[in-house]
Amino acid sequence: MILFAFLVTASCLVPPVDTAVAFPYVEPACVYCPGRRTIDFGQSVGRSVVAPMAGRITFAGKVVDRQFVTIDPSRSTGFDPAVVLTIGGLVIDPDVRSGQIVKSGEQIGVSNGLIHLSMRYIVEGKPARYVDPTPYVGRRRTRARLIPNSRIGGRPVARQLSCPASFGR
Repeated sequence: MILFAFLVTASCLVPPVDTAVAFPYVEPACVYCPGRRTIDFGQSVGRSVVAPMAGRITFAGKVVDRQFVTIDPSRSTGFDPAVVLTIGGLVIDPDVRSGQIVKSGEQIGVSNGLIHLSMRYIVEGKPARYVDPTPYVGRRRTRARLIPNSRIGGRPVARQLSCPASFGR
């Protein structure tokens, strides 16, 4: 497994892939109304997909013809215990299984096209309530610096993750 070196707080989600959001979350008018209950990241096939947060994998497998991983962070982070994240559109690594503990930024598979990220509140006896994960996804920032015209040499650019919103506080 590859572990990405990100310093992440419990209130920040690591983007599952290193690309921009291709399709944003669209709030449905009602629980059963149409809408886009995920944010979708553009991604080329075969690139690494990482766990957006630390937690226990509660599902890793196929639904119809697509593979999904669901992570419950309640035991290892400061997230609300009723929140789970699901990542779809990937080919799951063979050693990723239900019940396994993953770290934030740990590889869970490779891309199979668009990567979907959804966040749900789970309350027993009620339908799952999807929420927009966008405000909780960290953004990678680089410090501006001058580089030679030849683009040869120089230091590698350090990328930091900044969190736009605080979750569950």
